[in-house]
Amino acid sequence: MVAVDLPNDHGLLAIIHGTQRIPEADISLGDFRLQQRQHIALHPTRGAPMRLSNPLAMSVTQLSPRDADYIYNEADGHLGHLIGVYFFETSRHPDSEFSQEQAVEWVTARLGHDRMFTQRIQRTPLSLEHPHWVPASNFDVSDHVQVTNITEPGWAALQDPLSKLLTSRMDLTRPPWGLHFFNGIEGLDDLPGRLTAVVLKSHHSGADGIAIRMLGEAIFSDTLRPAEFEPAIPFLKARMLLNAVLSMPNQVLRFARHVPANRAAHRAVAEAQAAGEWVESFRDHPTTRFNGKVSGSGTLEQITLPGAAVRQIKDAVSGATINDVLLAVVGGALMRYLTEKGEEPKGSLVAMVPRSMRKIEDWESANQLVILAIDMHTHVEDPLKRVALIAESARLEKARTSHLAIRRVSAAIETAPAPLLRLIAYTRRKNPYDLNHPCYQHTMVSNIPLSVDGLTLNGAPGAAVLATQPPVDGDGLRHFMVAASGGGLTLNVIADTVAMPDLHHYIGLLRASFEQLKMASDERSRDLDRNKVTS
Repeated sequence: MVAVDLPNDHGLLAIIHGTQRIPEADISLGDFRLQQRQHIALHPTRGAPMRLSNPLAMSVTQLSPRDADYIYNEADGHLGHLIGVYFFETSRHPDSEFSQEQAVEWVTARLGHDRMFTQRIQRTPLSLEHPHWVPASNFDVSDHVQVTNITEPGWAALQDPLSKLLTSRMDLTRPPWGLHFFNGIEGLDDLPGRLTAVVLKSHHSGADGIAIRMLGEAIFSDTLRPAEFEPAIPFLKARMLLNAVLSMPNQVLRFARHVPANRAAHRAVAEAQAAGEWVESFRDHPTTRFNGKVSGSGTLEQITLPGAAVRQIKDAVSGATINDVLLAVVGGALMRYLTEKGEEPKGSLVAMVPRSMRKIEDWESANQLVILAIDMHTHVEDPLKRVALIAESARLEKARTSHLAIRRVSAAIETAPAPLLRLIAYTRRKNPYDLNHPCYQHTMVSNIPLSVDGLTLNGAPGAAVLATQPPVDGDGLRHFMVAASGGGLTLNVIADTVAMPDLHHYIGLLRASFEQLKMASDERSRDLDRNKVTS
């Protein structure tokens, strides 16, 4: 999930949500009836007026506004791609170490698994309408596939090319993906044997973390699905421009129709908050060194946490989850790191946590996420008390984002015209990210549900997977957790190299923070055992 820079977008977001000063609509909270109008309120594009009959209609798919927003925000300081690194154990499967020609052949046989492989994103002339997926006829698969043979042992030999892949901008004039094979990896601490790493790089406009998991399960299997290439569309740009011009009246009308409901949703949110249904999470906090502009270079490292110990910590705190434990680990380490640098935060650190809405909403976009702002309570010294407070903050944030009025406010983007979203993206790029100005969050902590269970590469079994995104302006330190083989959890950390030149030291602080939590849970277990004996 890409960081959302809310503080400097309030004026423009108010236009989308209808809270900018406009003539008072003839609607009251009593008329809002959010429960009764739930379906149309949460899915404003449904039931909207049909477009004018267009004789130049094309068989192309338009990106939803949520997905198009990643295209509009793509910039050097705001890269919008995802990376999944799949490790396969090849010691007993030498045929799984492909040459360039073999890798291209293997990939070509699987291009039919997703439209992203054979289609590209075409912007509408003058950006009058959201972009479309269009056929990318006659593209060269070898431009998207690369094989590299690693000759040195250890993580460092892989870290440099991975970091470059992570921080390099994608060419969005081509299908937005790449598969990079790294053969001959040896000497990794947590992964013995000989390995091949396959890096799947894809743009966020085409898929979120869950969609990438499903794509990985499809391509890293024996299921072949060659693509059926579609011919190029003649006069594509001219036809798209005419289509956009014809549809513009309906775009504006649809947006205007939903302004009263959006304003009512904002009033309902204010009432619910005033009634104490949640505590507002998006508020100003002092910035840290990680909330400025990024340098364009990043470093990636990971730490594997034993699953049994993580579950023990979780079980030591009533109502806690594994995600809560992860937030406590990150909060403790980040507070220690900043304090060591003489930059102890004046208040508690706050994590930006993406939440999937797939089980709650019925959105039609590839990305189905909302953002939680979870207080990590880093001012609390007692480790388990900190986990309990984080669990309560997370519960309140989930309740907030599940509230019907909040969901209606979030759905306002679905009716936003393309020029408006582009204007918001433009203002975001102009944000100076001054460290003297407050921010809403300090770091991203995300649980990406990737797994290698059952995945194979030409017979070689999956051994591990990493998942990450590049650091972006305002969010120069990001954490991603994925399941590790054997029941463990791998925490991947990506940091801007200028903001954190000593990532390896920070990894050590994460390990120490985890051990502190483990010791506290051990002590609580001993106390419980002693109480049982005395009773």
